[in-house]
Amino acid sequence: MPKGASSAEVQAIVERWRKHMDYFWTPNLEQLLALASGYNDDPKFKANFDKMHPQLAAFMLEAVKVYVAGKKKESSEK
Repeated sequence: MPKGASSAEVQAIVERWRKHMDYFWTPNLEQLLALASGYNDDPKFKANFDKMHPQLAAFMLEAVKVYVAGKKKESSEK
């Protein structure tokens, strides 16, 4: 992937994806991480993601891990 999982652009995409879920369900950070893990760990989900790019599922999981860690850090600093 041209941009790293922690890049501002990728993190903005993760944030937009997370906000989109509000139309249906608002996951907490652990649920969000579990969802991304499922996309990477479940062979059917992984195959669908990896059709778009061979490492997309793993990249998305890494990006969500960065996002969750950042959100946890923000909340601990308040």
